Amino acid sequence: MIHCYHCFTTTVDEDFICDTCEELYCEECSYTFSLHYQFQGSRCYSCADQSRRNRLTKEEIRDNKLKLLCVK
Repeated sequence: MIHCYHCFTTTVDEDFICDTCEELYCEECSYTFSLHYQFQGSRCYSCADQSRRNRLTKEEIRDNKLKLLCVK
């Protein structure tokens, strides 16, 4: 099952791969960085040293992890 490396949601585009850590991330929790931000490529919010776009509570992240386990 494809999921975001940070928030574990399964609504992740396969093209959203961080150029630094090479993990999948979703647009919901991470910013997409491009030439608009003065450099090429995309980085997840963690590698770009940014805060999350949508802050998730620990409970929401836990629920996402549980949903992943149920699908497997």
